[in-house]
Amino acid sequence: MKLSKILPVVTLVAAGILYLSNIAWAHGVAYEMIETSPAVTFKSGFSSGDPIAYGQVLIYAPDNAEVEFQNGRTDRNGVFSFLPDRPGIWKVEVDGGLGHKLIFDVEVAGSEKNELAAHKKETPLQGSIEIRALLGISLIFNLCLIASYLRARRKATAMKNADS
Repeated sequence: MKLSKILPVVTLVAAGILYLSNIAWAHGVAYEMIETSPAVTFKSGFSSGDPIAYGQVLIYAPDNAEVEFQNGRTDRNGVFSFLPDRPGIWKVEVDGGLGHKLIFDVEVAGSEKNELAAHKKETPLQGSIEIRALLGISLIFNLCLIASYLRARRKATAMKNADS
């Protein structure tokens, strides 16, 4: 079968995969710090940009990792706030459901305003969809090239064996 006959089919399949893969991209979770003083406020969401609406949140104090200091749910925009009562590294867990769990640390410095120290780099709430699409197309194109190469190699080997 010639590459010219396979290419339109591969292109249609690739377009379908890219169109339907938006659901699969929602599996990554991330957070973004919004407010740092006096309350700690963060926004949680999926990598697609959708918020983790009404996700279960557990906050653990620096000196007690077994019993939560506070618990609750994010709002419909994925936002949650808490007011730390002492400095240290606070552990935050956000459960977005279906195995989507976000765990990160927030370091609170010892001052009146509970200023946040840079402890861990925030993860962006939305990755670049354009880059993902480009990588997906590149992957499909490279797989087609490999298949064409293997097919041509097999044909050349068969012709060489037929001549012998």
